[in-house]
Amino acid sequence: MSGPLPWQQAQWEKLLARIMRGSLPHALLLSGRRGIGKHHFAVQLAELLLCSENQAEPCGRCKGCRLIAAGTHPDLKQIEPPEDKQIIGVDQIRELTHYLSLTALCGGYRVVLIDPADCMNANAANSLLKTLEEPPANTSLLLISDRPSALPATIRSRCQVINFERPARDLSLEWLRNQQPELDLQIAETVLELADGAPLRAADMATQGAITQRTEMLDDLEKIAAGRCDPVEIAKKWLKLGKKESLYWVYGWVVDMVRMKFASPPPYIANADVAPRLSKMAANIELSLLYKRLDQVSEALRLADNSSLNAELLLEGVLIGWTPRR
Repeated sequence: MSGPLPWQQAQWEKLLARIMRGSLPHALLLSGRRGIGKHHFAVQLAELLLCSENQAEPCGRCKGCRLIAAGTHPDLKQIEPPEDKQIIGVDQIRELTHYLSLTALCGGYRVVLIDPADCMNANAANSLLKTLEEPPANTSLLLISDRPSALPATIRSRCQVINFERPARDLSLEWLRNQQPELDLQIAETVLELADGAPLRAADMATQGAITQRTEMLDDLEKIAAGRCDPVEIAKKWLKLGKKESLYWVYGWVVDMVRMKFASPPPYIANADVAPRLSKMAANIELSLLYKRLDQVSEALRLADNSSLNAELLLEGVLIGWTPRR
């Protein structure tokens, strides 16, 4: 995928106009739901800024473009949590500060991508604030976040916010099927719905067989609710599928069940293709208990980013709540 995505044209054209006028902000905060293409947009912008031809799009031929294609451009730096951690620490930002104090090796722009920016701890954010207050010349800092409200207000106030809204359904569906022509229309519609309208997330879900995984996990939850299997064993199984992914599925199911309690049929549910199964489960659960389970899985999702907590116990705590009352 080269160039901005189809639903990003308005944001791209505004920034392109500012680049041509020489008035691009030194820091941008790219904000929007997960899987909407913020990182892709940031990379495309970095390629444009580091292209030496100064055109409306990267030329693909100059030294800067060739270095980016090879993943070795010295004036492009990407900051993300280390593989064994879930936060961006102060040492990473201090290293960035030193990097920005040096001269650009290719003599033009320097571009920094921080993704996800909301993973910076307090010390890292405070350290970055000094750079945002006194930005080096010819430097563009691109902060990417699904949760911009999690960033300190001092960081947000020093960035130009670029929002990416959920694309129109037909546009997303067309893009998704162009990317994966072999994808069945019904499955494409289902994964797009489950991805909350985020096309790149939907594409990943389709590639990774998320529909099959969800079906198997719903089978497991039904068995737990019927007292036919051990939630501790299911927690071990789900942990292999992904801690947060498993919790997101349960969260979506409970939200749909709550909707079913308020209207029959409800005006909208995300898991429409398994609605009869969810409706059958919801019929045997009081609304107050559903809200309790929703609070429980919401808290588990909040705690899931804490690497010091036992992930298996976190899943067990959610699943044991679904066992039949004695």
